[in-house]
Amino acid sequence: MTKELTKKDIKEVFVESLEPFAESIQEDFQGVNKRLDSVDGRLTNIEKDVRWMKENSSELFTKLDRFIALYEKQEQELAALGLQLRRLEERVGKLEAV
Repeated sequence: MTKELTKKDIKEVFVESLEPFAESIQEDFQGVNKRLDSVDGRLTNIEKDVRWMKENSSELFTKLDRFIALYEKQEQELAALGLQLRRLEERVGKLEAV
């Protein structure tokens, strides 16, 4: 007596053999989703940082301009002090010569 395969039997065989594969794929997708959520979180933080930088860049550049101006002024003052020192040394040299 041979048993005929029915559509139900074929369906059960397919379901039994494909179910572990489908579960494995679901687990893989869940792992990918977790990693993408992590990437989304990091991108959100980067976007906040970039937004903050854009909002505060003008203040930073203003302070940088002030710093450069102070540096240039100090450079000029040092040059003037250098000239005065040379003149003073010349005077002292003349006084010592007498």
